[in-house]
Amino acid sequence: MELTIELIFYYICHEYFNILNTNIMKRFILISFALLCLTVSAQQVIDNKGNRNQSYPVITKKTPEIVNLINNVSQNNIENSIRYMQQFIRDCQSPEALTVQNWLIEHFESYGYDDISIHYFNYFGQQLAAGNVVVVKKGTEFPDEYILITSHYDHPDGPGADDNASGTSGVLECARLLKDFPAKRSIMFVPFNAEEKWMVGSLPFVQKCASENMNIIAVLNMDMIGWFPPANPNTIMASGYSYISKALFEYYQQTANVYIPSIPTIRLSAGDSYGGDHMPFNMYAYPALYIGDIEYHSQHPCYHKPCDTIGEFGGVNRLDLAKAFVQATLASAAELVNAWLPPQNLSACSGTDKITVSWDKNNESTSYKIFRNSSFLKETSENFYIDTKVEVGEKYEYYVIAVNNSGQETAPSNTDEITFVKPLQLPYSNNFRENKYGFEQSDWVFRNESGVSSLSNTSGNGTFTDNYLSIAELDWFPIPANTKNISICFKWTGDIRGIWSSGHNAGMFFEVTTDRKTWHKLAYITGSNSWTEHQITLNPYINSNFFQARFRLESSGSQEYSYTKLGCITDVKIFFESNPINVKENLPYISSFNFTPNPASTYINVETRQEEPYHIAIYDMTGKVVFAQDGFRDGTLNIAHLSKGAYLLVVSKKQHRVARKLVIE
Repeated sequence: MELTIELIFYYICHEYFNILNTNIMKRFILISFALLCLTVSAQQVIDNKGNRNQSYPVITKKTPEIVNLINNVSQNNIENSIRYMQQFIRDCQSPEALTVQNWLIEHFESYGYDDISIHYFNYFGQQLAAGNVVVVKKGTEFPDEYILITSHYDHPDGPGADDNASGTSGVLECARLLKDFPAKRSIMFVPFNAEEKWMVGSLPFVQKCASENMNIIAVLNMDMIGWFPPANPNTIMASGYSYISKALFEYYQQTANVYIPSIPTIRLSAGDSYGGDHMPFNMYAYPALYIGDIEYHSQHPCYHKPCDTIGEFGGVNRLDLAKAFVQATLASAAELVNAWLPPQNLSACSGTDKITVSWDKNNESTSYKIFRNSSFLKETSENFYIDTKVEVGEKYEYYVIAVNNSGQETAPSNTDEITFVKPLQLPYSNNFRENKYGFEQSDWVFRNESGVSSLSNTSGNGTFTDNYLSIAELDWFPIPANTKNISICFKWTGDIRGIWSSGHNAGMFFEVTTDRKTWHKLAYITGSNSWTEHQITLNPYINSNFFQARFRLESSGSQEYSYTKLGCITDVKIFFESNPINVKENLPYISSFNFTPNPASTYINVETRQEEPYHIAIYDMTGKVVFAQDGFRDGTLNIAHLSKGAYLLVVSKKQHRVARKLVIE
């Protein structure tokens, strides 16, 4: 990956952060360069490739095998690894970085791993000699589901014992102990290079994962795990997370507190860490945690200084704490690789007279219990439920619990809350100056989780005190197949800025979905102190039976974001052109269209009762054609080459087209 303007600004921000000594000046420089980042035009829009709705098991008691595993964590191993790495100033471009990279490979090989590779990347247009070390232990039942244990091994200006030889030693110890541990899911160990240059190593790695649609269940990133304030008598372990990773943190915290109750695991008081290799994963909606001692970062006497070595007054003064962090990470990964996960990707979509609830099927489950507003509705062996007892304007929240042959149940799936509404009638226009959303004579402002108006068209200055997420959804509508062009226009004013960089997870995004499972980012809306107009084409979603758009305003962490003008939207319009269809001429061509089975896996039997051949095509939910064939006749269609997911199967003759939803599992 070539270094972008965006990454150059990342680097500049981070270098200034390391040079300056006071928190006030550090924050000033970070904000200043973040503002500069926001002025760059043509920002890259990063689509959601991960799953911010990932759900996890509930851990309430210890498993003997995992107790034995964490009891074998060696504090001596951790210390010896740190002592080796602290010998070198491991700048990402230096020969010493390559030395440590090769030393890491030797250790992974000594543990018995043979699936070891180096992920190389460019830095200022040059490929670095030292890359990201990638080690894979394949799962026995779900090899395409991954748990990642990560760190960074580079350090630019000192021994870097705590930052981050400590976390990297933890990755090595986890890899040593998990080598022969039975695992249904795959585990990937990744010590990254160039984190200190503002994650320019982990970012292209995550982009590669996203481009391959890699199913990452969790990322546990250890960074600075060996220092604690000597004057503080109450030892704790801390972790930071964005909203994307909230469910993962709750799982990790619960697991850590079950297995290591003597050192409580808490959430970072800042909400999230200002930096770390978990950030690029969050950018792509992969759940990822920062695990480390940065809760007391402002008190750390040796951060990026020559004294960051092992010792009572050095950067690593608590090897027992480092061991506990490794045990917590190890226990969380070990539980997760074999867990019976709750049902995943639940969504609820409105129809004209119903709400359709669906979720991913799990081979370990025999049935599913469906709940609406916490009340049990039905138990079914299907992975969908059609709720017809709904009323317009009422809000419903759904979740499911899986059941197996023994009657055991999983934790609940993710929830999806939806207000049942009839579809929007196009063309659509609304300036939101009515009282529909509870804000009399105001523009459509954003609200926080408690429903209180928190962003308005009022100027001000300040900081967020915690992670922030506010979502405003438009009502759903279908986009007919005969639509020629369709666009949405709106006006926006507002500004939210942070060191996560524009175009990523700090700011305002326009997103769309055809199933409420995956939301595609179509635009990052740059900050503006005055009303700005935006127009976005929706043409890729023509012929969608269900389509919905939303505006998402999000930030991560406290003391990292300031604002000069907070946000609101007005003058939303959706307009379209249609291709006329001569119904009398074309309707008789395809009067019947069915196929079985659905869901399917390898083939479907298509039936239209047409005597003449016709065109058949399959579209993914972004509107991309993934299969097309002319001259098709009723019969068997092979779909084994397609990935799991939802598609549209379309048959057509001349101008007449008929579409049906196809699910491949």
